[in-house]
Amino acid sequence: MIKRLHVKNFKALRDVEINLTPIHALIGPNDAGKTSILQALYAICHSVDHPLPTCFPGLWNGRELVWNQARLREIEIAVVAMIGARDVSYSLKCGFPETGRDTRVLGESVLAGDKQVPLSSAGHQTFLCRQGESPVPTAPPALGDELISLLRDALAGVHWHRWDPRFLAIPNALDTRWRYRLEWTGFGLVRCLDDILGYDRQLFARLETRFTNLFPEFNSIILQPQKAFVSNDIPTISLPRLEDRDGKGLAFGLANGGYPLPASQVSDGVLLVLAYLTILHLPDPPRLLLVEEPENGIHPERLQRIIGVLRELIGDKQHTQIVLTTHSPYVVDLLKAEEVTLCRKAADGAVETRRLSTIPSVQRQLDVFKLGEIWTGEGDDALANETPITTESP
Repeated sequence: MIKRLHVKNFKALRDVEINLTPIHALIGPNDAGKTSILQALYAICHSVDHPLPTCFPGLWNGRELVWNQARLREIEIAVVAMIGARDVSYSLKCGFPETGRDTRVLGESVLAGDKQVPLSSAGHQTFLCRQGESPVPTAPPALGDELISLLRDALAGVHWHRWDPRFLAIPNALDTRWRYRLEWTGFGLVRCLDDILGYDRQLFARLETRFTNLFPEFNSIILQPQKAFVSNDIPTISLPRLEDRDGKGLAFGLANGGYPLPASQVSDGVLLVLAYLTILHLPDPPRLLLVEEPENGIHPERLQRIIGVLRELIGDKQHTQIVLTTHSPYVVDLLKAEEVTLCRKAADGAVETRRLSTIPSVQRQLDVFKLGEIWTGEGDDALANETPITTESP
């Protein structure tokens, strides 16, 4: 599990440090840095098994990702990961050229116990982050292969989802490049369900049972051959370009009989709930699941069940961690104060963060009001301007 994230000079994150919990929510107004925090987490985790330039999502060029496009400053992203009974810190520094979609590693370091070991420097081969397509080398003797391998395992396996129900409903052709994975838009749900069915029918049956318990108007999940689509390049955080092929589509059997209802005709909430259940039932669920605004398209009553499903994911697969952004007080109501961080921008445009458990008015009102009610009642600025009870523990 990642216990702490520290980011310097990445977009509006001039110097931000956040203590994370197994499930953690980022709240605050639009343009307050919530998505940037997810992007920083995604970049450092994705870099252990993908070339670094592909790990910064979105459209960018040159130094556009650097705070104020500063010429002499590099981006630094650091995490503290809990490995067994000890905390291990990993820091990655990288720089960007004047133009072009490229970046290079300026340095890596690992802090294990009281020993800090630099792993690389400018112009040298990296040890944990993938500078390019070449494999990472053997770890330096000061740390040993086992620790580096455990650290790599702790960071690898990040999933990012900003699901669009339109993409969840699209029929899928066979595509082995992303087995058991949904693209960030939701494209690939049918393929992922088919992978689970082919791998373990009992696992698929458990998924189907949980789905029909939530939506009793359906009695089955049906995957049927039909004209389908495949993404024509490796999925990234950009809209997929689709090509038509033969494949499978998604439909739902009706409890009262009649023809199966195709995915394109069900509500957005049905598809979104199914997508979360699919993630829960993967043979190897993600170590880190990044979710943007899970409340979109879901009734508050169903939303409570979704958060329950996410907590079950953490409980059943104890290596899984979830970080999400939300604008919904209903989501915040379902979390603890230490599981929520408020983000906002200061006057100079830099992002500031506060964990709700450190805010006095939150602590005073928790016995009377729900957490989401306190947040909406007090407001972002009032909460952010309060003197913290204590500084956050490491």
